[in-house]
Amino acid sequence: MNHLGSSQRRTTSVMTAEQYELDRCRQEIARLKQLVARLSEIALRHVVESVQSSQNGSERLSEPPKS
Repeated sequence: MNHLGSSQRRTTSVMTAEQYELDRCRQEIARLKQLVARLSEIALRHVVESVQSSQNGSERLSEPPKS
């Protein structure tokens, strides 16, 4: 009977370790999702600024020279 009890405890500790690892992975996935969202915002901002910059440049080219 002792053998069964220790086996059951070992299973519980393994499950606890697996549960801990699963929880750690979930937290890491959530952190990575936040990083992806921040990087997407930065990239989108960069694209918008680039488009605005190129539009401003083309507007300057199309304007007649100032006297």
